[in-house]
Amino acid sequence: MKRLFLLLALTAIFLPACASFVPAITTFEITPPVITAGSSASLIWNAIGANTVTIEPGLGTLPAMGSRLVTPGVTTAYTISVSSPVGTISRSVVLTVNPAPVSISFYANPAVLSSGGSSLLQWNVAGATDVSIDQGIGPVPSTGFKLVSPQNTTTYTLTAANAAGKTSRTLTVAVNPPIQADLSVSPSSITYGQQAILTWNVTGADSVSIDQGIGQVPASGNKVVAPDSTTSYTLTASSSCCVVSKAAVVNVGTIYPYGYYNSPIYGYPNNYYYFPYGPYPYPYGSPGGNQSVTPFIEIFNVSPNQVKFGQGALLQWNVLGATSVDITGVGSVPANGVVLVVPTVDTTYTLNATNAYASTSQSVSVQIVP
Repeated sequence: MKRLFLLLALTAIFLPACASFVPAITTFEITPPVITAGSSASLIWNAIGANTVTIEPGLGTLPAMGSRLVTPGVTTAYTISVSSPVGTISRSVVLTVNPAPVSISFYANPAVLSSGGSSLLQWNVAGATDVSIDQGIGPVPSTGFKLVSPQNTTTYTLTAANAAGKTSRTLTVAVNPPIQADLSVSPSSITYGQQAILTWNVTGADSVSIDQGIGQVPASGNKVVAPDSTTSYTLTASSSCCVVSKAAVVNVGTIYPYGYYNSPIYGYPNNYYYFPYGPYPYPYGSPGGNQSVTPFIEIFNVSPNQVKFGQGALLQWNVLGATSVDITGVGSVPANGVVLVVPTVDTTYTLNATNAYASTSQSVSVQIVP
């Protein structure tokens, strides 16, 4: 009996001491348990009564308590093993890794347009179960395109999703206001040595310039010009999407080298000119000389001015300073020449001479006689 009592007493003393060497895992978890490829999760553990603690795969020997970020590329089971002299215990957790949706491309062509224009959105997405675009477009296939016509600058967001989460891409289609450009000149016709004023007004442009050596100008303004000859001025207004050009022409007339105090009078049939107030021609700058850009009909006559039915007469003319000359019943003619006409009734022929500044005319008649 005494021996039994002694055995029970020893068991009561040593059994608790042996139990203190059995290891225990109080905590082993992973947060979050599901991630998208490329993301990380945190392993957290706490072990007691352990001589060694290891976590596999890849982490090796660790302290009895701690945390560690892990970023596996695929779903992975992590196992903690806790050992002491009396044994080893283990526990496992699984980190689920879902493939991330990846936007391969999302772009707009063009990315900058003018008001009323259109842009083509194009995209290609891999690894997603759902793809959508905002701005009222909604769900779309993984690969596709969409024509859009925004009224204002607009940002489009493509969202690709699967069980692991979402990935987004954005792009912006810039809409510039339309360029409005006006260019005018006053007066549009001048003589050599005179001036004209260019006036312009531009909206919706980033840059405005005028050629003929003027260069960059503000969006609105005016400029005095005095070209030596007829000149076209071109205004160019540009923005990131558009270019608009406007042109204005300053016509510069040539001063004739001489003027006329009074119109010459043609004398028929002796074919001569006489001037009531002086010799022909007056030199330029002489008293009574005129500085004019009006076309001058130097000669317009018909010979003879009376013919019998079926006979012809010669029209002869010479015009100074005209850009176009025509004779009624004959049509367009050069500045000087001779033409045979055969009227069947009494006929008046009128020569019209025109340039950018003025026009003038003169008439001759042919009479049919018995």
